[in-house]
Amino acid sequence: MEGIFLEFENENALRAYPFAGGRDPSAEGSAIPDGVFIDAAIYPVNPSGTVYLSSVSEDGLFSVSDGTGVIMTGRPDGASVEFTDLSGLSRPCGVLCASSVDALSEFAHRGYEMRYTADQAAFAASCLFPVSVGGVTSITVGGAGPAAGDVSFVNGADDEVRVSSGTLEDGRKTLRFDVLPRPSAAEDLSVRRVICVVDGQTPFRISKLAPGSNTVALQLEGIDREDVCAAAHRELSFMPADTCSCGEGEDGPCDKSYEDAGEPLPETYQLEEVFVPPTSENADGAENAFYLVVPNEVGYANPLSITLEDGVVSPKTTEPEVVVNGMGVELAEGETMDSVTSNAVIIQVPGLSGGAL
Repeated sequence: MEGIFLEFENENALRAYPFAGGRDPSAEGSAIPDGVFIDAAIYPVNPSGTVYLSSVSEDGLFSVSDGTGVIMTGRPDGASVEFTDLSGLSRPCGVLCASSVDALSEFAHRGYEMRYTADQAAFAASCLFPVSVGGVTSITVGGAGPAAGDVSFVNGADDEVRVSSGTLEDGRKTLRFDVLPRPSAAEDLSVRRVICVVDGQTPFRISKLAPGSNTVALQLEGIDREDVCAAAHRELSFMPADTCSCGEGEDGPCDKSYEDAGEPLPETYQLEEVFVPPTSENADGAENAFYLVVPNEVGYANPLSITLEDGVVSPKTTEPEVVVNGMGVELAEGETMDSVTSNAVIIQVPGLSGGAL
């Protein structure tokens, strides 16, 4: 570069250019010699405070800082140092020109780190060309690093995030990211296990028709259909009564009717489980099926009966709720509809006290 811009070099021979005038280059052992650098063009993005050469590392890495810290770095390339920012985009941010390749190499490779303050190595105002950037300058997704330029988002039909673009009334373009809900499988919301329990002094007994079966059988212990029929028509038979005196020395008939002194029902506990569907831990069960039956067996006529009953209409008897809408009053939604009770499973003994046991 020597001899090409002699007039320019002569004008700045007695100046600190490209550094600001009035600088203090007295940093011991790390002063910037006169005549090494002859020009610079630094164009930082949105700088804050004074822009200056802050350090030169042992291996020749130049760093430029402002009030926020280091904002750009560069390495010697021939007789110049080209700087790039630290945003991850490697955006060019300036160039520092030396008088020759040898002068720059001798200065940059001294074998130790050189540090400078803003008072020692601030760049001249004529070398600074700040770039003011507003709005979005780059985008980072998932820690993959910033991206700039033409950025687009795509998604497949089965992706959890849906991306769409639009335009506002004032002409601004927008991006919208919607997280699509994923409803759980229907079987996760259905009945997963049915437990049948017999507990207490009761004649009811339950059992599975076969190991691993999804069918539970219900019967009465020691009571079959003939016993029920005989008990249902006991008014046709004579009922014995105790007409003797209640004891010696007591007058008058006994005021207690005859009662059959039978054995009390024993305490019973039974539990049968059916998994719908079967699980990996328990293979018992069947897909979407559970059966409760009252079968007849050899030598046993089951007196029980099982029926399904649909829900009935439950009329609304409370005062209807109203909603004030502006100047008018309307009935609340659903206030004119009657509710329906849930379905039921009825287990009874037909012919015995109206079916109650």
